[in-house]
Amino acid sequence: MKFRAMLLMLGLGGLFVGFFGCTGQLPNSFRLAQQVENFTAQSEIKVNTAVDLLWVVDNSASMDVSQDKLRQGFRSFAERYLQATWDIRIAVITTDTYLAHPAFAPYLNQTVTGTKGLKSRYISGRLSNYSNPPNNPTLVNLKTGVFDLGIHIEDLMPAWNWFYARLVPGSHDGPGAALCYEGNSYFFYGTTNCRIRDDANAPRGADHCLNPSAGEAAVTQCVNTLENDTIHSGKPILNTLMEDPKTLTDSFLVNVTTGTSGSGSERGFASVLQLLSDNELSETAFFRKGSLRGIFFVTDEDDQSLVIPVNPPSDFSPASDYLTHCQKKSVDDYAYTLSSCADPAELVAVADVKASLDRFFRRIDGEETASPNYFIASIIPNSGATLAQLQRQRSLDDKAAGNPGDVSVDRGDRYVALGELVGNGSLVREIGEVDYSGILHDLGETVVAQKSVFTMTREPTGSEDMIVSLVHADGTKTVIAASKYSISGKTLTITDSETTLSLRAGDILSINYQPRSVL
Repeated sequence: MKFRAMLLMLGLGGLFVGFFGCTGQLPNSFRLAQQVENFTAQSEIKVNTAVDLLWVVDNSASMDVSQDKLRQGFRSFAERYLQATWDIRIAVITTDTYLAHPAFAPYLNQTVTGTKGLKSRYISGRLSNYSNPPNNPTLVNLKTGVFDLGIHIEDLMPAWNWFYARLVPGSHDGPGAALCYEGNSYFFYGTTNCRIRDDANAPRGADHCLNPSAGEAAVTQCVNTLENDTIHSGKPILNTLMEDPKTLTDSFLVNVTTGTSGSGSERGFASVLQLLSDNELSETAFFRKGSLRGIFFVTDEDDQSLVIPVNPPSDFSPASDYLTHCQKKSVDDYAYTLSSCADPAELVAVADVKASLDRFFRRIDGEETASPNYFIASIIPNSGATLAQLQRQRSLDDKAAGNPGDVSVDRGDRYVALGELVGNGSLVREIGEVDYSGILHDLGETVVAQKSVFTMTREPTGSEDMIVSLVHADGTKTVIAASKYSISGKTLTITDSETTLSLRAGDILSINYQPRSVL
Protein backbone atom coordinates (compact mmCIF):
# COMPACT_ATOMS: atom_id res chain seq x y z
CA MET A 1 0.00 0.00 0.00
CA LYS A 2 2.76 2.36 0.98
CA PHE A 3 4.64 1.59 -2.31
CA ARG A 4 1.47 2.07 -4.45
CA ALA A 5 0.74 5.32 -2.65
CA MET A 6 4.24 6.54 -3.43
CA LEU A 7 3.82 5.60 -7.09
CA LEU A 8 0.50 7.46 -7.19
CA MET A 9 2.12 10.53 -5.65
CA LEU A 10 4.99 10.32 -8.13
CA GLY A 11 2.51 10.07 -10.96
CA LEU A 12 0.66 13.15 -9.78
CA GLY A 13 3.98 14.85 -9.27
CA GLY A 14 4.85 14.17 -12.90
CA LEU A 15 1.51 15.55 -13.92
CA PHE A 16 2.11 18.72 -11.90
CA VAL A 17 5.57 19.08 -13.40
CA GLY A 18 3.96 18.95 -16.85
CA PHE A 19 1.61 21.75 -15.92
CA PHE A 20 4.23 23.83 -14.16
CA GLY A 21 6.31 23.74 -17.34
CA CYS A 22 3.59 25.98 -18.87
CA THR A 23 2.30 28.02 -15.96
CA GLY A 24 4.82 27.85 -13.11
CA GLN A 25 4.05 26.98 -9.48
CA LEU A 26 3.64 29.80 -7.02
CA PRO A 27 6.39 29.64 -4.33
CA ASN A 28 5.40 27.76 -1.13
CA SER A 29 2.00 26.99 -2.62
CA PHE A 30 0.11 24.30 -4.50
CA ARG A 31 -1.65 27.06 -6.61
CA LEU A 32 -0.78 27.53 -10.28
CA ALA A 33 0.21 30.93 -11.65
CA GLN A 34 -2.06 32.23 -14.43
CA GLN A 35 -0.73 33.12 -17.83
CA VAL A 36 -2.04 36.49 -18.98
CA GLU A 37 -2.04 38.13 -22.42
CA ASN A 38 -2.81 41.84 -22.62
CA PHE A 39 -3.96 43.76 -25.69
CA THR A 40 -3.79 47.49 -25.24
CA ALA A 41 -6.18 49.70 -27.25
CA GLN A 42 -3.32 51.82 -28.58
CA SER A 43 -0.69 49.26 -29.49
CA GLU A 44 1.01 48.83 -32.83
CA ILE A 45 -0.58 45.46 -33.36
CA LYS A 46 -3.85 47.08 -34.50
CA VAL A 47 -5.86 46.14 -31.44
CA ASN A 48 -6.85 49.73 -30.77
CA THR A 49 -9.79 52.02 -31.41
CA ALA A 50 -7.99 54.09 -34.06
CA VAL A 51 -10.16 54.31 -37.19
CA ASP A 52 -9.63 56.65 -40.16
CA LEU A 53 -12.68 57.07 -42.42
CA LEU A 54 -12.22 58.94 -45.71
CA TRP A 55 -15.37 59.90 -47.62
CA VAL A 56 -15.06 60.61 -51.35
CA VAL A 57 -18.29 62.37 -52.38
CA ASP A 58 -19.32 63.19 -55.93
CA ASN A 59 -19.79 66.96 -56.24
CA SER A 60 -21.16 67.05 -59.77
CA ALA A 61 -24.50 68.55 -60.78
CA SER A 62 -26.71 65.54 -60.13
CA MET A 63 -25.77 64.88 -56.50
CA ASP A 64 -28.04 67.29 -54.57
CA VAL A 65 -30.53 64.64 -53.50
CA SER A 66 -27.95 61.98 -52.58
CA GLN A 67 -25.99 64.41 -50.42
CA ASP A 68 -29.23 65.35 -48.65
CA LYS A 69 -29.91 61.66 -47.95
CA LEU A 70 -26.46 61.38 -46.38
CA ARG A 71 -27.25 64.30 -44.11
CA GLN A 72 -30.62 62.88 -43.12
CA GLY A 73 -29.30 59.40 -42.33
CA PHE A 74 -26.10 60.36 -40.58
CA ARG A 75 -27.36 61.44 -37.15
CA SER A 76 -28.51 57.96 -36.12
CA PHE A 77 -25.22 56.54 -37.44
CA ALA A 78 -23.24 59.05 -35.38
CA GLU A 79 -25.19 58.31 -32.20
CA ARG A 80 -24.35 54.61 -32.40
CA TYR A 81 -20.95 54.38 -34.03
CA LEU A 82 -19.07 57.64 -33.47
CA GLN A 83 -18.34 56.86 -29.86
CA ALA A 84 -16.63 59.63 -27.93
CA THR A 85 -14.53 56.88 -26.33
CA TRP A 86 -13.18 55.65 -29.67
CA ASP A 87 -10.37 57.32 -31.61
CA ILE A 88 -12.15 57.87 -34.94
CA ARG A 89 -11.08 60.43 -37.52
CA ILE A 90 -13.21 61.48 -40.49
CA ALA A 91 -12.43 63.55 -43.58
CA VAL A 92 -14.24 64.30 -46.84
CA ILE A 93 -12.87 65.00 -50.31
CA THR A 94 -14.59 65.28 -53.69
CA THR A 95 -14.45 63.28 -56.90
CA ASP A 96 -12.68 66.21 -58.61
CA THR A 97 -9.86 66.53 -56.06
CA TYR A 98 -7.62 65.11 -58.79
CA LEU A 99 -7.66 68.60 -60.40
CA ALA A 100 -4.84 69.53 -57.99
CA HIS A 101 -2.50 67.50 -60.21
CA PRO A 102 -0.02 69.89 -61.91
CA ALA A 103 -1.06 68.59 -65.34
CA PHE A 104 -4.37 70.46 -65.01
CA ALA A 105 -2.91 73.87 -64.08
CA PRO A 106 -2.90 75.19 -67.70
CA TYR A 107 -6.50 74.03 -68.14
CA LEU A 108 -7.66 75.83 -64.99
CA ASN A 109 -6.02 79.02 -66.22
CA GLN A 110 -7.86 78.89 -69.56
CA THR A 111 -10.60 81.38 -70.40
CA VAL A 112 -14.06 79.90 -70.80
CA THR A 113 -14.98 80.19 -74.47
CA GLY A 114 -17.33 83.08 -75.20
CA THR A 115 -16.96 84.82 -71.83
CA LYS A 116 -14.59 87.63 -72.83
CA GLY A 117 -16.75 90.74 -72.96
CA LEU A 118 -19.80 88.78 -71.76
CA LYS A 119 -22.35 90.64 -69.66
CA SER A 120 -24.22 88.72 -66.97
CA ARG A 121 -27.74 90.13 -66.62
CA TYR A 122 -27.94 88.56 -63.17
CA ILE A 123 -24.73 90.14 -61.85
CA SER A 124 -25.18 93.48 -63.62
CA GLY A 125 -28.61 93.80 -62.00
CA ARG A 126 -27.13 93.63 -58.51
CA LEU A 127 -23.80 95.44 -58.79
CA SER A 128 -24.54 97.52 -55.69
CA ASN A 129 -24.35 94.35 -53.61
CA TYR A 130 -21.74 92.48 -55.63
CA SER A 131 -18.01 92.20 -54.93
CA ASN A 132 -15.38 90.34 -56.92
CA PRO A 133 -13.76 87.26 -55.35
CA PRO A 134 -10.35 87.73 -53.68
CA ASN A 135 -8.66 85.38 -56.16
CA ASN A 136 -9.70 87.61 -59.10
CA PRO A 137 -10.55 91.21 -58.08
CA THR A 138 -11.06 92.22 -61.75
CA LEU A 139 -13.39 89.37 -62.70
CA VAL A 140 -16.41 91.61 -63.27
CA ASN A 141 -16.32 95.26 -64.31
CA LEU A 142 -18.20 96.71 -61.34
CA LYS A 143 -19.47 99.62 -63.44
CA THR A 144 -20.82 97.66 -66.40
CA GLY A 145 -21.28 94.10 -65.16
CA VAL A 146 -19.13 92.82 -68.03
CA PHE A 147 -16.45 90.12 -67.80
CA ASP A 148 -13.90 92.34 -69.58
CA LEU A 149 -11.14 89.73 -69.65
CA GLY A 150 -13.42 86.69 -69.62
CA ILE A 151 -13.88 83.99 -66.98
CA HIS A 152 -11.07 81.56 -66.25
CA ILE A 153 -11.99 77.96 -65.48
CA GLU A 154 -10.68 78.41 -61.94
CA ASP A 155 -12.97 81.44 -61.49
CA LEU A 156 -15.95 79.11 -61.69
CA MET A 157 -14.75 77.36 -58.51
CA PRO A 158 -11.65 78.99 -56.98
CA ALA A 159 -10.90 75.93 -54.79
CA TRP A 160 -9.62 74.25 -57.95
CA ASN A 161 -5.95 74.95 -57.47
CA TRP A 162 -2.68 73.22 -56.59
CA PHE A 163 -3.75 73.18 -52.93
CA TYR A 164 -7.06 71.43 -53.58
CA ALA A 165 -5.90 68.01 -52.37
CA ARG A 166 -4.85 69.35 -48.96
CA LEU A 167 -7.13 69.02 -45.93
CA VAL A 168 -7.10 72.67 -44.88
CA PRO A 169 -9.93 74.95 -43.66
CA GLY A 170 -11.91 76.45 -46.51
CA SER A 171 -11.33 73.40 -48.69
CA HIS A 172 -13.16 70.10 -48.11
CA ASP A 173 -14.94 71.42 -45.02
CA GLY A 174 -18.14 72.53 -46.72
CA PRO A 175 -19.71 73.01 -50.18
CA GLY A 176 -17.36 74.23 -52.88
CA ALA A 177 -18.03 77.92 -53.52
CA ALA A 178 -18.85 78.59 -57.17
CA LEU A 179 -19.61 81.57 -59.36
CA CYS A 180 -23.36 82.12 -59.50
CA TYR A 181 -24.29 83.32 -63.00
CA GLU A 182 -26.35 82.17 -65.97
CA GLY A 183 -23.50 80.34 -67.69
CA ASN A 184 -23.15 77.94 -64.75
CA SER A 185 -26.49 76.47 -65.71
CA TYR A 186 -27.03 73.63 -63.23
CA PHE A 187 -25.77 75.73 -60.35
CA PHE A 188 -27.87 78.74 -61.38
CA TYR A 189 -31.11 77.25 -62.73
CA GLY A 190 -31.23 73.73 -61.31
CA THR A 191 -32.13 72.16 -57.98
CA THR A 192 -29.35 74.08 -56.22
CA ASN A 193 -30.74 77.48 -57.28
CA CYS A 194 -27.63 79.35 -56.13
CA ARG A 195 -29.43 82.70 -56.26
CA ILE A 196 -31.22 81.87 -53.00
CA ARG A 197 -27.97 81.82 -51.04
CA ASP A 198 -26.37 84.53 -53.18
CA ASP A 199 -29.00 87.07 -52.22
CA ALA A 200 -27.79 89.92 -49.99
CA ASN A 201 -30.43 89.05 -47.37
CA ALA A 202 -29.74 85.30 -47.38
CA PRO A 203 -28.61 83.65 -44.12
CA ARG A 204 -24.90 83.39 -43.40
CA GLY A 205 -23.37 80.35 -41.79
CA ALA A 206 -24.42 76.70 -41.63
CA ASP A 207 -27.54 76.89 -39.43
CA HIS A 208 -30.05 76.97 -42.29
CA CYS A 209 -28.23 74.11 -44.02
CA LEU A 210 -28.41 71.92 -40.93
CA ASN A 211 -31.93 73.00 -39.95
CA PRO A 212 -33.85 74.64 -42.82
CA SER A 213 -36.56 77.02 -41.66
CA ALA A 214 -40.15 76.88 -42.88
CA GLY A 215 -40.27 77.47 -46.62
CA GLU A 216 -36.59 76.50 -47.03
CA ALA A 217 -34.97 73.28 -48.27
CA ALA A 218 -31.57 71.79 -47.50
CA VAL A 219 -30.71 71.46 -51.20
CA THR A 220 -30.96 75.24 -51.64
CA GLN A 221 -29.58 76.22 -48.21
CA CYS A 222 -26.54 73.88 -48.25
CA VAL A 223 -24.90 75.94 -51.00
CA ASN A 224 -21.84 78.20 -51.09
CA THR A 225 -21.44 80.93 -53.69
CA LEU A 226 -18.60 83.40 -54.15
CA GLU A 227 -20.85 86.03 -52.53
CA ASN A 228 -21.93 83.86 -49.60
CA ASP A 229 -19.15 81.36 -48.89
CA THR A 230 -20.03 80.83 -45.22
CA ILE A 231 -21.06 77.18 -44.88
CA HIS A 232 -17.85 75.70 -43.50
CA SER A 233 -17.05 73.71 -40.39
CA GLY A 234 -13.50 75.05 -40.27
CA LYS A 235 -12.37 71.49 -39.49
CA PRO A 236 -11.61 69.28 -42.52
CA ILE A 237 -10.41 66.52 -40.15
CA LEU A 238 -12.82 65.55 -37.37
CA ASN A 239 -11.92 63.41 -34.35
CA THR A 240 -14.25 61.77 -31.84
CA LEU A 241 -11.71 62.33 -29.05
CA MET A 242 -11.56 66.06 -29.76
CA GLU A 243 -15.23 66.94 -30.33
CA ASP A 244 -18.42 66.52 -28.39
CA PRO A 245 -20.85 64.25 -30.31
CA LYS A 246 -23.27 66.98 -31.46
CA THR A 247 -20.53 69.31 -32.68
CA LEU A 248 -18.82 66.48 -34.51
CA THR A 249 -22.07 65.40 -36.17
CA ASP A 250 -22.95 68.93 -37.28
CA SER A 251 -19.44 69.46 -38.62
CA PHE A 252 -19.55 66.24 -40.61
CA LEU A 253 -22.96 67.15 -42.10
CA VAL A 254 -21.38 70.37 -43.35
CA ASN A 255 -18.24 68.63 -44.63
CA VAL A 256 -20.11 65.87 -46.46
CA THR A 257 -22.13 68.54 -48.30
CA THR A 258 -19.55 68.91 -51.03
CA GLY A 259 -21.86 70.92 -53.31
CA THR A 260 -22.85 70.23 -56.89
CA SER A 261 -20.75 72.63 -58.93
CA GLY A 262 -17.78 70.32 -59.37
CA SER A 263 -16.33 68.72 -62.47
CA GLY A 264 -18.48 66.34 -64.53
CA SER A 265 -15.44 64.10 -64.99
CA GLU A 266 -15.74 62.18 -61.72
CA ARG A 267 -12.52 60.42 -60.74
CA GLY A 268 -12.83 58.96 -57.27
CA PHE A 269 -9.73 56.78 -57.53
CA ALA A 270 -7.50 59.55 -58.89
CA SER A 271 -8.76 61.92 -56.19
CA VAL A 272 -7.78 59.54 -53.38
CA LEU A 273 -4.34 59.00 -54.93
CA GLN A 274 -3.90 62.79 -55.28
CA LEU A 275 -4.71 63.18 -51.58
CA LEU A 276 -2.07 60.59 -50.71
CA SER A 277 0.45 62.43 -52.89
CA ASP A 278 -0.24 66.00 -51.72
CA ASN A 279 -1.61 65.73 -48.20
CA GLU A 280 -0.12 62.71 -46.50
CA LEU A 281 3.44 63.97 -46.28
CA SER A 282 2.31 67.30 -44.83
CA GLU A 283 1.25 68.56 -41.41
CA THR A 284 -2.39 67.90 -42.39
CA ALA A 285 -1.83 64.16 -42.95
CA PHE A 286 -4.97 62.14 -42.31
CA PHE A 287 -4.15 58.42 -42.27
CA ARG A 288 -2.30 57.17 -39.19
CA LYS A 289 0.04 54.32 -38.45
CA GLY A 290 -1.81 51.32 -37.06
CA SER A 291 -5.34 52.54 -37.77
CA LEU A 292 -8.16 50.71 -39.50
CA ARG A 293 -8.94 52.59 -42.73
CA GLY A 294 -12.23 52.83 -44.55
CA ILE A 295 -12.59 54.60 -47.91
CA PHE A 296 -16.23 55.41 -48.73
CA PHE A 297 -17.17 56.37 -52.30
CA VAL A 298 -20.54 58.08 -52.85
CA THR A 299 -21.28 58.77 -56.51
CA ASP A 300 -23.91 58.24 -59.21
CA GLU A 301 -21.36 57.50 -61.94
CA ASP A 302 -18.56 55.02 -62.44
CA ASP A 303 -14.97 55.98 -61.75
CA GLN A 304 -13.36 57.75 -64.73
CA SER A 305 -9.74 57.98 -63.57
CA LEU A 306 -7.64 58.28 -66.70
CA VAL A 307 -3.90 57.92 -67.14
CA ILE A 308 -2.22 61.34 -67.11
CA PRO A 309 0.48 61.63 -69.79
CA VAL A 310 4.04 62.37 -68.68
CA ASN A 311 4.06 65.32 -71.09
CA PRO A 312 0.43 66.42 -71.50
CA PRO A 313 -0.48 68.28 -74.71
CA SER A 314 -1.27 72.00 -74.48
CA ASP A 315 -5.02 71.36 -74.74
CA PHE A 316 -5.03 68.70 -72.01
CA SER A 317 -8.15 68.86 -69.81
CA PRO A 318 -10.53 66.68 -67.79
CA ALA A 319 -12.37 66.05 -71.07
CA SER A 320 -9.30 64.59 -72.81
CA ASP A 321 -9.54 60.92 -73.81
CA TYR A 322 -13.33 60.86 -73.75
CA LEU A 323 -15.46 59.25 -76.45
CA THR A 324 -18.80 60.46 -77.81
CA HIS A 325 -19.74 57.09 -79.29
CA CYS A 326 -20.18 54.85 -76.27
CA GLN A 327 -21.24 51.24 -76.19
CA LYS A 328 -24.81 50.46 -75.30
CA LYS A 329 -25.22 49.05 -71.79
CA SER A 330 -27.87 46.88 -70.20
CA VAL A 331 -28.36 46.36 -66.46
CA ASP A 332 -31.25 44.18 -65.26
CA ASP A 333 -32.94 44.64 -68.66
CA TYR A 334 -32.61 48.42 -68.42
CA ALA A 335 -30.73 49.64 -71.51
CA TYR A 336 -28.93 52.96 -71.84
CA THR A 337 -26.09 54.61 -73.75
CA LEU A 338 -23.91 57.24 -72.14
CA SER A 339 -23.61 60.57 -73.97
CA SER A 340 -19.86 60.50 -73.40
CA CYS A 341 -17.52 58.06 -71.71
CA ALA A 342 -13.88 57.69 -70.75
CA ASP A 343 -11.83 55.78 -73.30
CA PRO A 344 -11.53 52.29 -71.76
CA ALA A 345 -8.00 51.95 -73.12
CA GLU A 346 -6.88 55.01 -71.13
CA LEU A 347 -8.47 54.17 -67.76
CA VAL A 348 -6.17 53.52 -64.81
CA ALA A 349 -6.36 49.79 -64.10
CA VAL A 350 -8.32 48.95 -60.94
CA ALA A 351 -5.57 46.52 -59.92
CA ASP A 352 -3.04 49.37 -60.13
CA VAL A 353 -5.21 51.51 -57.83
CA LYS A 354 -5.30 48.71 -55.26
CA ALA A 355 -1.54 48.23 -55.55
CA SER A 356 -0.96 51.95 -54.89
CA LEU A 357 -3.22 51.90 -51.82
CA ASP A 358 -1.57 48.72 -50.52
CA ARG A 359 1.91 50.22 -50.87
CA PHE A 360 0.93 53.43 -49.13
CA PHE A 361 -0.71 51.82 -46.11
CA ARG A 362 2.05 49.26 -45.69
CA ARG A 363 4.63 52.02 -45.87
CA ILE A 364 3.07 54.14 -43.13
CA ASP A 365 2.69 51.05 -40.93
CA GLY A 366 6.31 50.11 -41.52
CA GLU A 367 5.40 46.51 -42.22
CA GLU A 368 6.12 45.51 -45.79
CA THR A 369 4.50 42.09 -45.49
CA ALA A 370 1.59 42.98 -43.21
CA SER A 371 -2.02 43.51 -44.28
CA PRO A 372 -2.61 47.12 -45.41
CA ASN A 373 -5.71 47.00 -43.16
CA TYR A 374 -8.32 48.94 -45.15
CA PHE A 375 -11.67 48.31 -46.77
CA ILE A 376 -13.77 49.94 -49.49
CA ALA A 377 -17.44 50.91 -49.19
CA SER A 378 -19.20 52.09 -52.35
CA ILE A 379 -22.62 53.76 -52.45
CA ILE A 380 -23.28 53.71 -56.18
CA PRO A 381 -25.86 52.83 -58.86
CA ASN A 382 -25.78 49.05 -59.04
CA SER A 383 -29.19 48.04 -60.43
CA GLY A 384 -31.34 48.80 -63.45
CA ALA A 385 -34.06 50.29 -61.24
CA THR A 386 -31.63 52.74 -59.65
CA LEU A 387 -30.15 53.74 -63.00
CA ALA A 388 -33.61 54.37 -64.48
CA GLN A 389 -34.67 56.41 -61.45
CA LEU A 390 -31.55 58.60 -61.41
CA GLN A 391 -31.51 59.14 -65.15
CA ARG A 392 -35.14 60.27 -65.10
CA GLN A 393 -34.29 62.78 -62.37
CA ARG A 394 -31.23 63.96 -64.28
CA SER A 395 -33.38 64.53 -67.37
CA LEU A 396 -35.75 66.73 -65.35
CA ASP A 397 -32.81 68.71 -63.97
CA ASP A 398 -31.46 69.17 -67.50
CA LYS A 399 -34.75 70.60 -68.68
CA ALA A 400 -34.91 72.94 -65.68
CA ALA A 401 -31.44 74.21 -66.57
CA GLY A 402 -32.35 74.66 -70.22
CA ASN A 403 -29.99 71.94 -71.43
CA PRO A 404 -30.75 69.27 -74.04
CA GLY A 405 -30.05 66.48 -71.57
CA ASP A 406 -27.16 64.07 -71.20
CA VAL A 407 -27.14 60.43 -70.20
CA SER A 408 -24.38 60.32 -67.59
CA VAL A 409 -25.59 58.19 -64.66
CA ASP A 410 -23.75 54.90 -64.87
CA ARG A 411 -23.30 51.70 -62.85
CA GLY A 412 -20.21 51.83 -60.64
CA ASP A 413 -18.49 48.71 -61.98
CA ARG A 414 -14.97 49.92 -61.21
CA TYR A 415 -15.86 50.69 -57.60
CA VAL A 416 -17.34 47.22 -57.25
CA ALA A 417 -14.19 45.71 -58.75
CA LEU A 418 -11.91 47.59 -56.33
CA GLY A 419 -13.94 46.40 -53.35
CA GLU A 420 -13.76 42.81 -54.56
CA LEU A 421 -9.97 43.02 -54.96
CA VAL A 422 -9.47 44.63 -51.53
CA GLY A 423 -11.89 42.35 -49.66
CA ASN A 424 -11.47 42.74 -45.88
CA GLY A 425 -15.20 43.42 -45.40
CA SER A 426 -15.59 45.75 -48.39
CA LEU A 427 -19.22 46.33 -49.38
CA VAL A 428 -21.48 47.89 -52.02
CA ARG A 429 -24.81 49.64 -51.43
CA GLU A 430 -27.39 51.31 -53.71
CA ILE A 431 -27.26 55.09 -53.98
CA GLY A 432 -30.92 55.09 -55.03
CA GLU A 433 -32.18 53.99 -51.60
CA VAL A 434 -34.83 56.33 -50.19
CA ASP A 435 -33.42 56.18 -46.65
CA TYR A 436 -29.65 55.96 -46.08
CA SER A 437 -29.97 54.94 -42.42
CA GLY A 438 -29.66 51.25 -43.29
CA ILE A 439 -26.69 51.89 -45.56
CA LEU A 440 -24.85 53.83 -42.88
CA HIS A 441 -25.70 51.16 -40.29
CA ASP A 442 -24.04 48.56 -42.54
CA LEU A 443 -20.93 50.75 -42.81
CA GLY A 444 -20.79 51.08 -39.04
CA GLU A 445 -21.14 47.34 -38.48
CA THR A 446 -18.29 46.75 -40.92
CA VAL A 447 -16.04 48.95 -38.79
CA VAL A 448 -17.20 47.17 -35.61
CA ALA A 449 -16.54 43.74 -37.15
CA GLN A 450 -12.99 44.77 -38.08
CA LYS A 451 -12.34 46.06 -34.58
CA SER A 452 -13.67 42.90 -32.91
CA VAL A 453 -10.75 40.64 -33.88
CA PHE A 454 -7.67 40.10 -31.68
CA THR A 455 -4.67 37.86 -32.34
CA MET A 456 -3.26 35.96 -29.33
CA THR A 457 0.33 34.77 -29.12
CA ARG A 458 -0.87 31.19 -28.70
CA GLU A 459 -4.11 29.27 -28.79
CA PRO A 460 -5.54 27.82 -25.56
CA THR A 461 -5.08 24.12 -24.88
CA GLY A 462 -7.86 21.67 -24.10
CA SER A 463 -6.78 21.63 -20.44
CA GLU A 464 -7.31 25.38 -19.92
CA ASP A 465 -10.23 27.62 -19.14
CA MET A 466 -10.16 31.26 -20.27
CA ILE A 467 -11.33 34.42 -18.59
CA VAL A 468 -11.57 37.42 -20.96
CA SER A 469 -11.83 40.84 -19.30
CA LEU A 470 -11.67 44.51 -20.13
CA VAL A 471 -9.36 46.39 -17.78
CA HIS A 472 -10.29 50.07 -17.90
CA ALA A 473 -8.04 53.06 -17.43
CA ASP A 474 -9.54 53.74 -13.98
CA GLY A 475 -8.52 50.27 -12.81
CA THR A 476 -11.98 48.71 -12.92
CA LYS A 477 -12.53 45.43 -14.73
CA THR A 478 -15.40 44.04 -16.80
CA VAL A 479 -15.50 40.31 -17.48
CA ILE A 480 -16.76 39.44 -20.99
CA ALA A 481 -19.17 36.53 -20.96
CA ALA A 482 -18.02 33.48 -22.93
CA SER A 483 -21.18 33.77 -25.05
CA LYS A 484 -19.94 37.11 -26.41
CA TYR A 485 -16.70 35.92 -28.00
CA SER A 486 -15.37 33.02 -30.02
CA ILE A 487 -11.91 31.53 -30.43
CA SER A 488 -10.42 29.92 -33.51
CA GLY A 489 -6.77 29.01 -33.24
CA LYS A 490 -4.98 32.15 -32.04
CA THR A 491 -7.84 34.47 -33.09
CA LEU A 492 -10.27 35.82 -30.51
CA THR A 493 -13.36 37.51 -31.99
CA ILE A 494 -15.84 39.51 -29.94
CA THR A 495 -19.20 38.47 -31.41
CA ASP A 496 -21.33 41.04 -29.59
CA SER A 497 -21.21 44.48 -31.28
CA GLU A 498 -22.33 46.26 -28.10
CA THR A 499 -19.27 44.87 -26.30
CA THR A 500 -16.98 46.08 -29.08
CA LEU A 501 -18.60 49.51 -29.03
CA SER A 502 -18.02 49.67 -25.28
CA LEU A 503 -14.25 49.56 -25.81
CA ARG A 504 -12.44 52.71 -24.80
CA ALA A 505 -9.17 54.16 -25.96
CA GLY A 506 -6.77 53.09 -23.22
CA ASP A 507 -8.61 49.89 -22.26
CA ILE A 508 -6.70 46.61 -22.02
CA LEU A 509 -8.20 43.35 -23.21
CA SER A 510 -6.92 40.74 -20.75
CA ILE A 511 -6.98 37.06 -21.65
CA ASN A 512 -6.29 34.85 -18.64
CA TYR A 513 -5.33 31.22 -19.25
CA GLN A 514 -6.56 29.31 -16.18
CA PRO A 515 -5.49 25.66 -15.89
CA ARG A 516 -8.33 23.38 -14.94
CA SER A 517 -8.12 21.51 -11.63
CA VAL A 518 -6.21 18.22 -11.88
CA LEU A 519 -7.87 16.61 -8.86
